[in-house]
Amino acid sequence: MHKPMGKGILLVVLVLSLIVLSTPVQAAITINFNAGTTYETTALTGYSTYGNMMDGMKVTAYFVGGGSETVLWADDPMTGPGAGMAEGADWGLYENGDTFTSIWSLSTLVDISKLLIQAGPGNTVFDTMHMGDIEGTLGSARGWTFDYQGAASDINLNVTYFDQVALSGSSAVGDLYLNLEIVFVDGYSTGAAPFRFIQDTDNLLYSGDITPVPEPSMMVLLLSGLAGLAGFGWRFRK
Repeated sequence: MHKPMGKGILLVVLVLSLIVLSTPVQAAITINFNAGTTYETTALTGYSTYGNMMDGMKVTAYFVGGGSETVLWADDPMTGPGAGMAEGADWGLYENGDTFTSIWSLSTLVDISKLLIQAGPGNTVFDTMHMGDIEGTLGSARGWTFDYQGAASDINLNVTYFDQVALSGSSAVGDLYLNLEIVFVDGYSTGAAPFRFIQDTDNLLYSGDITPVPEPSMMVLLLSGLAGLAGFGWRFRK
């Protein structure tokens, strides 16, 4: 025969149960940095970037079950002078104000598995934190790495930055990237809590001033080819 549970033990069990039930599930967010292809630009604008200053960025939504849709970032005149958006058929990504402190928000009527934001076509780069609050790349000032601001605490995300950006003639510091990928591990739908986040961006000083830096091996091949052509020309003249 089992011995009846004492009142003290029963009270402890009850309290522990209430603590477990009342403790929110923590968000599972993994942030990755992938250097990928290194790009270079002459300089950054050095001032705050607002939602309406990123026109031309490519935003692609990938849907649960297959398929995707790519739209271009544009001004959002209905919201205000500092607002921008990428609006698809049944979804939209919006940002209003200085990206250093203002919130990006996703609205959708379909289940989304991934968002890919390609900032380069909008003369924009993602500026992440570098060594805490210290300025990274010259002219970028303080950055802000992806920071989830949604109401739900049980979201499961894989966030990846890739294709780093450096100033011309300098090595990449590791705080600027061209692309941001947000993977919803369990999918994201209109029935979920609002998906909001903070992500700082910077503008290129000159429009279209972004080019890939050749890999060292490619440079060796190129120089070898030029040397070969020069030698062939010398023999031909001789």
